[in-house]
Amino acid sequence: MPDKLVSLEEALALVPDGCAITAGGFAHSHQPMGFFRALIAEGRKDLSIMGVAECWVAEWLAAAGMLRRAWFSNFMFEGFGRCRRFSEAIEAGEIETEDHSHFGMVMRLVAGGQRLPFMPVLSQGGTDIVSVAGFERPEDKVQSMTSPFPDGRVVTVTSPLNPDVAIIHAARADRLGNVQLFGASSVIEEQTGAARKVIVTVEEIVPSSTFRARPEATLLPGLMVDAVVHLPFGAWPTGVYGYHDPDLPFLRDYYEASREPAACKAWIDRHVRSPRDHWDWLDRAGIVRLLALRTDPVLGYRPAEDKS
Repeated sequence: MPDKLVSLEEALALVPDGCAITAGGFAHSHQPMGFFRALIAEGRKDLSIMGVAECWVAEWLAAAGMLRRAWFSNFMFEGFGRCRRFSEAIEAGEIETEDHSHFGMVMRLVAGGQRLPFMPVLSQGGTDIVSVAGFERPEDKVQSMTSPFPDGRVVTVTSPLNPDVAIIHAARADRLGNVQLFGASSVIEEQTGAARKVIVTVEEIVPSSTFRARPEATLLPGLMVDAVVHLPFGAWPTGVYGYHDPDLPFLRDYYEASREPAACKAWIDRHVRSPRDHWDWLDRAGIVRLLALRTDPVLGYRPAEDKS
């Protein structure tokens, strides 16, 4: 198999203007913020997101004015509140949206990944999700059909979605693109299966023998991955199970700035656009701050007494 290890700059070139992306992570964990910080710093326009829970990615893209469309189910900051720049851009008509339930959104990605024309589900039927148009016609998103099997049951069927690129952050990979991620993986397998290209940023590059020793921990085989980037703390300020906790004070600092557009723009310019590269981004955070987030290598998280 070919060597999949590339630089961050080479991986960023796989996400052009107008690209439809999906990103890994859930709540304050495993979101590929290092990659998207660099993408925002480079500048892109007219991106679309096909997302389930990558709230921080969606919010920062919206705050940077790079997001045009969103297929999604729910973006919110658990423990903080709404994604203000994302929400207000929708209210202002700057971002077009297509609404789903979590399950409905995942099933569209599953259909896309399995190359199926539709996927039957038992949810969303009878709701405004299937009757109110976003930028898709309702009949292009969800329809009902009678089962061809003897019970003749009427089910909802939903159409496939195929993002151009999936970007995820994981624990470790080898140069062949095999990927392991510990803890909750959310719906990364469905997102990467549906995407035409897959970019993975990781905390560690390890020998392939590591994967042969623990094959049951492999989330993505190398044949599904197009590019691997070694990007330690590539999810910061969100967390990575087994490596570091989320940096809640830093996330809260953004959340407070996001209350006002001018303050939010200044925050994005200072913290996201101005670092020269990933290492400058981490250097500005400070080694003491980052190391204080490191988790217990046995437990995979920081015990409560270490956070006082």
